[in-house]
Amino acid sequence: MNFLQTLWLKRANRKLHRDIVSSVRHTLAEDDDILSDEEKTQLREFEKAADEAKANPDPAACAEALKTVSGEYAEYSGRTTFKAWMCSVLDVLAVAFGVAFGLRALFVQPFQIPTSSMQPTLFGIHYIDREASDPYRSKLVKFFTPLGASDAKIVAPRNYSTVESDPVPVVRPWLSLIPSLLHPGDFYHTGSILRFGGQDFLLPGDEPRDNIFRYLPEDPRTRTYRQGETVFDGWLSSGDHLFVDRLSIHFKPLKRGEVFVFNTEGLYSSHGTPLTGYYYIKRLAGLPGDTLRIQDGHLYIRPKNENTFRPAEWFNPAFCKVYSGIGGYQGHLGMGRLEENMEFTVPDDCCFALGDNTANSLDSRDWGPLPVKNIIGRACFVFWPISRRVGGIDRQDPIPVPTVYPPSSTQPTAMNLQ
Repeated sequence: MNFLQTLWLKRANRKLHRDIVSSVRHTLAEDDDILSDEEKTQLREFEKAADEAKANPDPAACAEALKTVSGEYAEYSGRTTFKAWMCSVLDVLAVAFGVAFGLRALFVQPFQIPTSSMQPTLFGIHYIDREASDPYRSKLVKFFTPLGASDAKIVAPRNYSTVESDPVPVVRPWLSLIPSLLHPGDFYHTGSILRFGGQDFLLPGDEPRDNIFRYLPEDPRTRTYRQGETVFDGWLSSGDHLFVDRLSIHFKPLKRGEVFVFNTEGLYSSHGTPLTGYYYIKRLAGLPGDTLRIQDGHLYIRPKNENTFRPAEWFNPAFCKVYSGIGGYQGHLGMGRLEENMEFTVPDDCCFALGDNTANSLDSRDWGPLPVKNIIGRACFVFWPISRRVGGIDRQDPIPVPTVYPPSSTQPTAMNLQ
């Protein structure tokens, strides 16, 4: 036996010894409560025999002795060393999954923002203009933007190009997705076909909920384009993903101005229909017993057993940006139960929820006070996509751009920049 063979055999012996000892110890630890003293003694004898076999200076004799111990242990215990290893791995995975699902159910739960009701604090589906947003996106955000949103670009194929049809929803077959691996921003299963300038273009977004036209500053259907002219160039984002802290609300009650998630059980719109979607996210505007009033686009709160109304930002500075008039913030729109200058008192065991984007938010103004029992937890951390909003909720100031609504869009132009 040459030197290399000897070296390899010694290494194999060490590994087999380690496997036997690990398997025996795993059995002792795992079955400690069901093993008899006699069985425990026998298992320790296998460990001792493995140690003695490993001590043999002759590599070949050591290998034979270890194989004998391994075979006797497998016959006695009913498990091979590989099986013991697999049991160990599966045990670890079971514990890991148990911890993960336990954390999700009891402590932290991920959510996706589907709508624009909390913009620009939290974004749902929205359009990002490539060129206009450039000054407001860091290098890191620019790098990750194509990974967190789908490319949306159309260039007029000829002179006098017009939009010849509304976007038609399609589901892309798997075969057609393969070429898009070279362009990750195009990798989406659903989309819309748009007939424009005599050609068909595939765009992200299904009609009508997230038709890209509703987010553009100018509706492409209202004009004619020259050959090579860009109609729009950017991305359609599917919305922010965040973690919700389910635990702390049991020790530290929600405060006015905090962003929170709740379920919609027992809630009905002003038309008498159940709310669509099981989870909503809003900002807490009123606690039980508070009297609320919106005046000149500003929320005022009179706590229970007090006589004076105070502006919302007196209770939480997070309201300040809502009234800043920049970055997409526009104040609170009076409607429904909070018509301008109308007072509403929150019942006991209920709270009042408002979106930050009240021009496009279905909230307590429509469906009324929210039972406290429906609260899931406080929104705590945005983790995807990588944008200026990643991190703690409310940590960013608004971007310094006036909030302006284009005539044909459902989102202020400031939303296109972030």
